[in-house]
Amino acid sequence: MKKLFTLVLGLSIGLFSYGQVIFESDLSSWDAGDPTGGWMGAKTNLASENIIEQTFGVEHGTAMAQLINNDDSHKRFTTTELTVTELETYEIKMWVTGYPGSELRTGYYDVDNDGWYYNDYLDLDAETGGDLTMLTQTITVPSGCTSAEVIFSIRNTDALVGIVLDSVSVSVTEGEEPELVSIYDIQYATEAPYISAYEGSLVTTSGIVTGVFMAGANEGKFFIQDGEGAWNGIYVYESGTAVNIGDSLVVTGKVDEFFELTEIVDVLLVDVISSDNALPAPVELSTADVVMEEYEGVLVKVTDAACTNDDAGFGQFEVNDGSGARLIDDEMFSYTATLGNYYNITGVSFLSFGEVKVYPRSIDDIEVAGYAGISNNENTLTLYPNPAQNIVNLTIEADATVVIYSATGAAVYQESGNVNAIDVSNFDTGLYMVVVTTASSTSSAQLMVK
Repeated sequence: MKKLFTLVLGLSIGLFSYGQVIFESDLSSWDAGDPTGGWMGAKTNLASENIIEQTFGVEHGTAMAQLINNDDSHKRFTTTELTVTELETYEIKMWVTGYPGSELRTGYYDVDNDGWYYNDYLDLDAETGGDLTMLTQTITVPSGCTSAEVIFSIRNTDALVGIVLDSVSVSVTEGEEPELVSIYDIQYATEAPYISAYEGSLVTTSGIVTGVFMAGANEGKFFIQDGEGAWNGIYVYESGTAVNIGDSLVVTGKVDEFFELTEIVDVLLVDVISSDNALPAPVELSTADVVMEEYEGVLVKVTDAACTNDDAGFGQFEVNDGSGARLIDDEMFSYTATLGNYYNITGVSFLSFGEVKVYPRSIDDIEVAGYAGISNNENTLTLYPNPAQNIVNLTIEADATVVIYSATGAAVYQESGNVNAIDVSNFDTGLYMVVVTTASSTSSAQLMVK
């Protein structure tokens, strides 16, 4: 999806093509067992033997298609690529029927952006009563889409008759006008399960990008926030436009509740207004309170939280400030925590696989606040020279253990015994913590390596 620089320009595209037919077929033309005349697109995955020419009971032309998929996993029967206009709405008219249980939905494949969209399923027996009936659904193609395959997705047909599709037309129609709504108004709810009042509505909203998934299944999808604090953040399920943290955006899409996660889906437009904007300040919360609904999609910060599990699976680790455990996810930024160390962590609060987690975005979001086994980090320890470039000197007891931690909490040096000088010439430039432990005490001091 390309960037548009004015929302007004983007929404006005295609206004003069209302009623134009871009595809029509009565499914009368067949060759070698497959329908021709614009069918069997590249995204068709319904097997040819389950697409059957039927000539009995035809209402339009001389044949129709019998589509069979008695599995509950859908299969696609698609047109070939059609030329479409970005942000245009199209009405799909289809003369169709099906036995009890048969379900059909329409949609499209966005060739330009490798994107998919589906309408809700229709219960064909309930809609048609077993007779060929004209049903309609609409699709609106997103910004940047100029070529698409129209999809007929079917499932749960009977094994013998399936769904009967007699004829199809696709034409330009008037689209739904989005409602201008703040993120706060989209998110705010007073009672569990906290369903948005705008669920299913097409909205236009705006905010600053606070986080972008950099890898995995959600790569490119992002969060926006239009103010500090509760109810002001939301997840945008769209990866077709490259955005960066600090971008100011206008987004048009549909509000959806995905397992009680409020998000914007079926995105039609992402308009980048400006970049390098200041981010809203994170809300400081206990690790237990991160789970609260009003902080979904909001920048949060937990402090003095001990790492209670440094390998919680799937690259995650767990921290707890005494109020309750909280998972730290790696899908925006991967970090190896040290068991027992204490951390201050900033990130986006997000519901994933039924659990609310914190998603730090870079190393700047993770600060080591204390080290494992140190009950008092304010004990003094003399290091010289400091800053150091080659050798750092210290005076300690003969039975002491010296551990040096990097700014990320990783132990980069450890030695026991009579340690009076340490070679730091191979250390990266930066701030380190030197911790000296004896049988009776623990002392620590910061070391700067030039």
